[in-house]
Amino acid sequence: MRNSLWYRAISLAAIALGLTATIGRLDAAKTDITVEYDKAFSFAGLKTWTWHPEGKGKVLLALTAENDPKVVADRVDPVIIPSLEREMGARGFTMAAANPDLYVHYYVLAALQNSTQVQGQFLPSVTEWAVPPFLASTTAIQTYPVGTLIVDVTAPAKQKLVWRGTAARKIQLDRPDAERRKVLEDAIREMLKKFPPKK
Repeated sequence: MRNSLWYRAISLAAIALGLTATIGRLDAAKTDITVEYDKAFSFAGLKTWTWHPEGKGKVLLALTAENDPKVVADRVDPVIIPSLEREMGARGFTMAAANPDLYVHYYVLAALQNSTQVQGQFLPSVTEWAVPPFLASTTAIQTYPVGTLIVDVTAPAKQKLVWRGTAARKIQLDRPDAERRKVLEDAIREMLKKFPPKK
């Protein structure tokens, strides 16, 4: 019962999301941001966009079966939607009612990750007598929630994904909502800083 309440608390904090694809290390004060795009696709001359016909975004939780993605969506959508609209506009893209050049869709993921330490992991692999210094046994395991924001840009004309930005961060449960909101807005701004990619 105790664990169930703890996981529920994590999911509600994940909702306020201190964020967000993880290529590289995650530490308490860092958001890892990566961008990938189709190098064969030309963004030249593209000026319009709109939200994907399947929806603006989706929340996926991998914490416990009791977590409700809608509760998370109610907290993060009011931050993500205007931030993406603002950043797309700042890059010269206008919202199109029909026939857009690009569709935008986002995903918010919340999951638990583990960090383990093994006895002797920071020592040389063998001693001067050519034997391992310790038996490989785990001495510490830390489980922590990680929030990830994925922004996908697709080209309707090609019917394929042409750009993806991801931002991941260890969720800090003790931080106020306003601070987590700023982290999320900053991550979106940083992610789209070099959009559209130039050849």
